[in-house]
Amino acid sequence: MNINDLELFVTVAKLGSFSKAAQSLDTRRALVSRKIAELERQLGAPLFTRTTRAMSLTPSGELYLEQVEPLLKQLQNAAFVFKNRYNEVQGRLRIGLLPFVDKIMDKQIADFIHSYPQVQLDIFVIAGGYKELTRLGLDFVMDAGEINDGHFTSKKLTTIERKIYASPSYLEKSSVIETMDDLQYHSLLGFRAANGLVENTWQFQHASISVNHKVTCSDFNSLYNFCLGGAGITLLPQTIANDAVASQQLINVLPELSAGFTDINLIYPNNSSLSTAANVFMEYILREAKESI
Repeated sequence: MNINDLELFVTVAKLGSFSKAAQSLDTRRALVSRKIAELERQLGAPLFTRTTRAMSLTPSGELYLEQVEPLLKQLQNAAFVFKNRYNEVQGRLRIGLLPFVDKIMDKQIADFIHSYPQVQLDIFVIAGGYKELTRLGLDFVMDAGEINDGHFTSKKLTTIERKIYASPSYLEKSSVIETMDDLQYHSLLGFRAANGLVENTWQFQHASISVNHKVTCSDFNSLYNFCLGGAGITLLPQTIANDAVASQQLINVLPELSAGFTDINLIYPNNSSLSTAANVFMEYILREAKESI
């Protein structure tokens, strides 16, 4: 049983004739008759009373028509709405991502690309955050943390938590880590913000530690790779490290410690008039991000 068989049944029921239904659907009468017979066999009940002069619905047929007809209309309306929506939504969007945000939002962006094939995306990996919107002429930026700038609108996509990670190869050749204070005797890899500021203090829930970094880097993806290669211990967004932890390529050191939560936001200029494609992208990404939390 498929939607075409149901449409055929409704057509026969409305026209009251195999011949008229066949003519309306531009097919053969014998095919219509055979399809109805197959449908009746699948349902285990006769749908039509046939005579030499006319045919009419049986009580079972009337009940089936009441159930099927509104469902068909809903399916047809849905197909029309989505077909036209996707055909109408087209254009090119310029989107900036922080270097690590692609690992967090990759599925949502990929799903959007499949759902709206006529929208083209120019994606820029940026280091300067939302301030790159104007310089690069971007429609959106996916940035981390709060912004205090009245020229921009910020909408929350998701939240990341940073924790401490190291590779098994590094831990095997290093001293044991039992407390937060033990970290100062290790090779620490630190994050450097786009403005040049370095996290010289690792702040946890109820305590903090001053750190002297062996390496500083402005890219979480690079810190991840250095950590994976055994260069030392670092703080990473949990979302980035999850797969490596699952495959035992990284270990969450002192798992009871958390360096806090940071929001990932979708940011765009207040004074911009968003195109249809931009509005659809924003609505889609916000909805999908919310469902994935």
